Amino acid sequence: MTRAARTRPEDRLAQMVLGHCLGVRRGETVTVETWDHALPWARAFVFEARRRGCEPTLVVEDEEAFFRSLAQSESRSVPGAPAAFAQTSDAYVYLPGPEQFPRLLGLSTEELDAVVGRHGPDWWRAARRAGLRAARVAIAAATPTAAARFAVDRDAWERELLRGSLVPPDRLARAATYVAHRLLRARRVRVRHPNGTDLRVELLRVPPVIEDGRVDRADRRAGRLWTQIPTGVVAAPLAPGVAEGAWESNRPSYDRFADPPVALGARLSFHRGRLAEYAFDRGGAAFARAYARGGRGRELPGALTFGVNPAIARAPEVGEVAAGTVGLLLGGNRSLGGRNPSRFSYLTLLAGARVDLDGQPFLEDGAPVAGARRSPRGTNPAPA
Repeated sequence: MTRAARTRPEDRLAQMVLGHCLGVRRGETVTVETWDHALPWARAFVFEARRRGCEPTLVVEDEEAFFRSLAQSESRSVPGAPAAFAQTSDAYVYLPGPEQFPRLLGLSTEELDAVVGRHGPDWWRAARRAGLRAARVAIAAATPTAAARFAVDRDAWERELLRGSLVPPDRLARAATYVAHRLLRARRVRVRHPNGTDLRVELLRVPPVIEDGRVDRADRRAGRLWTQIPTGVVAAPLAPGVAEGAWESNRPSYDRFADPPVALGARLSFHRGRLAEYAFDRGGAAFARAYARGGRGRELPGALTFGVNPAIARAPEVGEVAAGTVGLLLGGNRSLGGRNPSRFSYLTLLAGARVDLDGQPFLEDGAPVAGARRSPRGTNPAPA
């Protein structure tokens, strides 16, 4: 193999994900599940698995066969990922699809959820029994169809996702550990921005969740079998009934299945811990529809997120991992160690914020405040 072939983007990504993120070892079994549009990326994962002495299996969902099966199904059941591959694998890589996702827009909410959450209860049960390590590789979602729907440059989107995916997990872990360490010692958080944001919340007394691109034993014990690539984020669940003030997003929220698919200028007001008012510059009607069917717990702020990935800035659908970005999650937080079981969730993002912890400066313009006390080398209050 030539040096040029070894350094292709596909090969570099496969080496990072299988080697640094999932830590596959000789003799392990690796399943690569892909939609047919992402086969060039999937082939690189198969080759890299073989190069490492693993036993790869390539599972391809043919898009036309998928839509034909969906149309002919009397029960409208949505084809999903086979659980058998999760049960017999040590590591699992998923390249998402379909490319022509607008063809799904006529599905019911339940059917659409089944496609987006392609790995159903049987798959999850098998994965937990196997102690699976899994990665969802977002670069496969940067298709011409999606770029047109989001009105972004597809090539620039793909390049940014690749750069973000190649940031080593060790580097992400160092930045995320510092953030988690500071949050773990704090109780009250105040987020401010010149755009009018001034929100006070209280952290729940649980360790923040670190996503650094690795799936280790602690993650699997907590039920977190998946990592998204690219990643780099810390999520801190919030105490219920405390939020007070205003939050205004200055970054888009992307949902390829919403109408419109890009929401802008979310303004959320909280009183006595609950969402009291909301408005959007764009996308408010889509939010209102989802919120109306959100059920109990939808009105509670669930978590703050802190992005630490230095290579992500504006890439759609992964904005929460961008370094210097703070996110406010509205709705359920049970998966993060919180108490709100609501299935409703909506994340809005704020870049360049000032954040104070217990009255002491933590972030200024999204960056750690100079002179802030750092955690001791090697400490990790929330292993990832």
